[in-house]
Amino acid sequence: MISRLLREPLLQFLALGTILFALHGLVGKRSAEAPEKIVVSASRIANLGEGFARTWQRPPSEQELQGLIEDYVRDEVFYREGRAAGLDRDDVIIRRRVRQKMEFLAEAMSAPEPTDEQLSSYLASNPEQFRIEDQITFHQVFLSATRRANTIESDSRQIANVLARADSNVPTAALGDPFLLGEEFRRVSPSKLSSIFGESFAKQISGMAQGKWQGPISSGFGQHFVFVSELNSGNLPPLDDVRPAVRREWENARRREAEQKLYASLRERYDIVVEAPRAKAAEAAGQ
Repeated sequence: MISRLLREPLLQFLALGTILFALHGLVGKRSAEAPEKIVVSASRIANLGEGFARTWQRPPSEQELQGLIEDYVRDEVFYREGRAAGLDRDDVIIRRRVRQKMEFLAEAMSAPEPTDEQLSSYLASNPEQFRIEDQITFHQVFLSATRRANTIESDSRQIANVLARADSNVPTAALGDPFLLGEEFRRVSPSKLSSIFGESFAKQISGMAQGKWQGPISSGFGQHFVFVSELNSGNLPPLDDVRPAVRREWENARRREAEQKLYASLRERYDIVVEAPRAKAAEAAGQ
């Protein structure tokens, strides 16, 4: 119900008008003034680093510390702009909640109803997110590494000789051992095979020809002789088959883009000063 209301054009228009009206006066007033200053003090940087260390049990890298500083600046920009727009009025909330309100407004203003053309374009531009995997159908003769700990190699050679002259109708139960998940697997994806038998097994069977016995392929369970009877190649499905997923990812991408644009435009109105951490400042002073 809430998501449907947020997509109503009138509600979006009112939300956009409210935020732009509030910010318009601030922009006009500040245009003739120097940008506000945000100072990230050395003590603040130290606190950010200490908080990271408490969480991850190690000090942050230089890149991670820069990320913490930028996130703090992002908080401060959204907090100041949200407060200036009156978003915290009569509302007992913390800084991050104000930031979330600003981000929510950015999301609400960037969520028009997508057209089929937009969704089709997103699907074509991000095929790996929606591509259907290959599907393999096969049955097997399984040799248990536990049951045949001392004879599995010799047994494997004997079965290989038998299967070399056999077709798909060979009585597999009489040749091998019972397998917990059965002897036949229908339309199984390589990722599913990898989760069951291991990545090496999945790669080998994916490259096998159809219509003959092949193997053995080793897994953590033992050895497997397989007969691939069907291989369905993966493809990019039509939009109608994956519309909900494409729409969800399209909306997520639009939301992130709108939020980043809003933040970038607001950040330009601030003079960001990042002080040197205490240790580096002391080193510089001693040189």
